Parts: sequence; C-alpha cells; structure tokens
Amino acid sequence: MLRKRIAAMICASAVMGGALYSPAGYGVPTAFAAGSVTVTDGCASSSDPIYTACHIYGNQEKVVRSYLYQSGDDRLTRVEFIPTSKKTVDYYDLNYGYVIAEDIDMKTGKLIKSRRLDMRLPLFGGFYVGEKYLYMVTGQENLDESGDREVFAVTRIAKDFKSQKSVVLMGHNTYIPFKAGSCRMTEAGGKLYIHTCHQVYMSDDNLRHQMNMSFVLDEESMEFEQKHYKVEWHYADAAFPYVSHSFDQFVVSDEEAVYSYDSGDAYPRALTLSKYDLSTKRRTDGELISIADQQSGDSYNYTGAITGGIVMSKDNLLIGVKMADPSLTTLDKYYDLKDIYVLVMPKSAVGTDTSPKLVNLTNYTNKAQKEGSTGRRNSAPKMVKVSDDRFLVMWKECTGSTNWWATSDSSGVTKIAVIDGSGKLIGSVMESSEITLSDCDPILCSDGKVRWYAASGGAPVLYAIDPNDPVTFGEEVIKGDADKNGTVDVSDVLLIQQYIAGWSVDIDLNAADVTGDAKANIDDALLIQQHIAGWDVTFK
Repeated sequence: MLRKRIAAMICASAVMGGALYSPAGYGVPTAFAAGSVTVTDGCASSSDPIYTACHIYGNQEKVVRSYLYQSGDDRLTRVEFIPTSKKTVDYYDLNYGYVIAEDIDMKTGKLIKSRRLDMRLPLFGGFYVGEKYLYMVTGQENLDESGDREVFAVTRIAKDFKSQKSVVLMGHNTYIPFKAGSCRMTEAGGKLYIHTCHQVYMSDDNLRHQMNMSFVLDEESMEFEQKHYKVEWHYADAAFPYVSHSFDQFVVSDEEAVYSYDSGDAYPRALTLSKYDLSTKRRTDGELISIADQQSGDSYNYTGAITGGIVMSKDNLLIGVKMADPSLTTLDKYYDLKDIYVLVMPKSAVGTDTSPKLVNLTNYTNKAQKEGSTGRRNSAPKMVKVSDDRFLVMWKECTGSTNWWATSDSSGVTKIAVIDGSGKLIGSVMESSEITLSDCDPILCSDGKVRWYAASGGAPVLYAIDPNDPVTFGEEVIKGDADKNGTVDVSDVLLIQQYIAGWSVDIDLNAADVTGDAKANIDDALLIQQHIAGWDVTFK
C-alpha cells in the first residue's frame, strides 16, 4: 500500500510536467542546519581589507564600502567599492577605484555574474537598495572651492543593471565630500532621503569645517526637493537637522516618519536623533546622549562613541553604540574597551524631553577600560532585525598588541546578543571564533538565515548564521534534498520511500525531515511532493 501511494505521487508529478518546481519569489526551501562559512569562488578581491578597523579606533567614520542583498531565490548580490589608488589632502585619504556588482550563489558561494558599475564621480559615497531601483552616491573633491565643479552625484540604477540615470550638483559649499563620516539612504513616499557629510569652504576663521549634508530626491523625476549643505540652522520644515561636526550619519524610515541620526562633537556635542513627520512635513530634534569633554580640554573631536547600526521595532528605535560611560564628566582619550549599549527610544518620543533607555550588554569595568594595557578592543555593534520582537546585536572583541594602532581586528571573537523589541536581553551574550565582521551590514535572507561577507586581500568570505542558534556551525543542508544532489525533486521522494521500506540507501536524514518531527517518514515524502507540485508549503 505504501509503495502504491508513493508511486501515485510520482506519477502525479510526471503529469504536471517537471522534476523540479521553483515557485516565484523567494520560495525555495533552502536552509542551514547551522551557521556556515563559505569562501567565494570566482569573486573579485581587494588588497584593502574591509574588516572592522574603522569601527575600532577613534570615532570618525568612513564610508561603507561593502553591501549585500538577496536578488533571487538562492542568489545574493554583492556590491563593493574597491580602491586602487589614493591621495592625501589635509591628512585625509581620498580613495579612487571602481565599484563591482557580483551575483553569487547563496549556497555554494560561486560567482554567477560580475559587472562594473559606472561611477559618475570618482569618490565613492554609498549604495542603497530601494523597492524599485538601486542608488549609488559619488562625489569629487573641490580644492579650488569652485562653484562650477561637480561635487556630488546620485545615480539611479535599474535592478537588472541595464540602465541608469544620474543627477549632479556643482559647488554646493563642498571642499571634500563624505569626509570623516558616512553616507546612508532610505526611501519613503517616492522620495530618496540621503544623509551624509562634507568638509566645507574656508570660513572667516581660516578653517574648513566639517558638517552633515542632506538631500531629498524625487525618485522618478530625479529632481532635488531639499538640499541642506550650508552652515546654518535648519528650520522645522527641513527633513534633516544641522550638526557640526557630524562624524557619522544614519537614516531610517517607516510609513509615518523619517528618522535621522548624527554623531556630533560640537554643535551639538551629542548623539542626536530627529524625526521628520511625513504627514505634517515637520521635524523635531532631540539629543539622546550628551558627550563629555576630554580631560585635556584642548580638542572636542574625540567623543568616545561609535555607532554600529539602527533598527526599528514596532514602537521603538534601537541604536547600537560602542560608548564610554555616559555618566562621566570627562573622557580619557582612546582607551581600549568601551561598553556596548543599545539605546532604546520610543518613536513617539523623538524630539521630546524623554531620554532613551540604556541597555548595557557588556558592563566592562572602568579599570579594564582605562588601563590601556590589556590589548583588548571591541568594535561598534551591528544591528540585525529578525522580526519585530527579535534582533541580533553583534560586535567584535579583539586581542593583540597593547598599542592601539597595531591590534589586528581579524583576531579575537565575535560576540552575539539577542534582544527583543524593548531592548531586553534574551538569554546571555554568546561568542564565536568562527566568524568575523566587516563594514557590510548583515541581512536577513528568505531562508531565515542572517548573512554578510568580509574580505582581507583574498577571496571574499560569506558568513551565514541561524538567528535562533547563532554560534553553531556545520554542514549546509538543503531541506528536502534527501539524496544531496543540490535540488529538491522526485528522486528525493523515491529515496525516502526506499528508506521507509527498509532498503540500504545513502540518505541525509536531516534534509529528509521537512516536517520537523525528527523522523524521515511518509509525511515528509508527501510534503516534498506538494512542494514539487507548487503548493504553498513550509519545510521545517
């Protein structure tokens, strides 16, 4: 009877005309039984590492060079700026190079297709994956302070990479774009919100100051609706505030508002968060954390705070920060180890007198922080949204030389914490020596795994972790692929039938168990058959 039932299922598949069916969208039930580390095959490499160094030392950011997004059922696309040369202006390196976009098999790491993107201007600013288009921001130094020199460009790219369109700005009070900060984007209501920074023209004090720079661009017409680049306070109808210096910039959005974040060292000397209401077109500003002065009092550039990411739950903004003790009135300069905080701010309270809730995930001792002799350092925390009530917080803790400039950020372990939408720690902080972080923000993929990549002179390495068990690593498993041939098809159903009948067969029992009952039986064969037939089923 069992054989007849399976045979009938197989015949039904033949009538439907195919051995393998892949529903539209991201429906292929690929999964990992545990995390994986995959060296890519055929991808371009850079001699300039994209590890976490810029998040370990000091507090002035650099633009993010590496990006990853899911572009198909089992396909990732990696976008990276690869520098090939540089020149130094006012002690600051300007990097020149090219941008690649590579399609990669999510399971094997093999290169599917590689292409170079056309940079409208030679300095890379940032990349963003929108709902309809891709966007790249580039810039150009303007050392003569000319109003006729192109300094800033936004390029809109079709998702199939077959067409693109750029809009360019001239002059705009820009001496060097993106200096000592970053460039991030979000979209809302058909508008692209761009939050970045620049070093401006020389002022009356014979100095060229640094400040944030922000734009609102209509995505279809490619016309700027707001441009904020002058040294002036921004009125409440501006989408972004004025902050100077601003050493990092973030921007996120939901259906109701756009939220912008700056790491300020003077005007104001604080971590700031602003809310631009999309219905009223009004902005409110707030200071999350006021920054203490340095002990020496001779420089305000050092803030003791580096931000790693911002995510949103239903009601809150969750901001991951590597930060000195906020109760201090003075700062020691460049001490080794800083606590990892999550600042929890209700969306409804942004711009009010409400202070954020501070969740300290590390509680390092002040002695360890101030000693300067341990060789221990940590990176700013990456934030990953898994669901509205589950988030990963990941940071690197390094060991090595007691000289801060000599510590290798490829050493040590990666710490992982799971928090809920209110910032509450779920379980305890975990660690893994299997993975490292980079400036590539981790993404949640359709199979439920969190992925990112890192590179240090060789082939890029893809990392995948299970957010429910982020420190266990093992062999890759494709659920339903009982015969381990890389596809889910009728041969897997037949193999399970043979196993149930007591035959001696080579079967992957973990892959064969798609119902999640820790067995390989007729229920698994039936569910696989339904998947092949195109039914909307879920493998566990």
